[in-house]
Amino acid sequence: MYQPQTLFLAAVLLLPPALLVGQNSTSDFNTFFDMFKTAVAQKDTVTIKKLMASRFNFIHAVNVRRADVFEGLDSDNGQQWTNLQQAVQGTPVTYNGDGPYKNSRMLQCVPNQVIYECLVVFQKDSRNLWRWKAMAMPTR
Repeated sequence: MYQPQTLFLAAVLLLPPALLVGQNSTSDFNTFFDMFKTAVAQKDTVTIKKLMASRFNFIHAVNVRRADVFEGLDSDNGQQWTNLQQAVQGTPVTYNGDGPYKNSRMLQCVPNQVIYECLVVFQKDSRNLWRWKAMAMPTR
């Protein structure tokens, strides 16, 4: 006779992969976000670069080089580093609207002018891995 644990394990292993994908989505993001949050707190640019999207949007520009992003974070006595470090203390929310950030997770950050919003955006890449996609300031 089989043990109950063995039967349960067999049942889980036989589930269609499509049923398991949705269950892993939140834990995948949480794992990614924990790594990102730690790297931001430590200003660990090596790790952050690995977690960034290949096409990154920064402030008002699109497809910004990673080196330029880190220069921007460092400018004004590291004002945007502080902004990012404070933002990652929040809880990302799912954005299901249309546009370039469809199906992403977002955090609020502090805009550099009152006419803008500030969003830290996370999206899945072509390999279905979470990436830091943007620290953007769209017009309100």
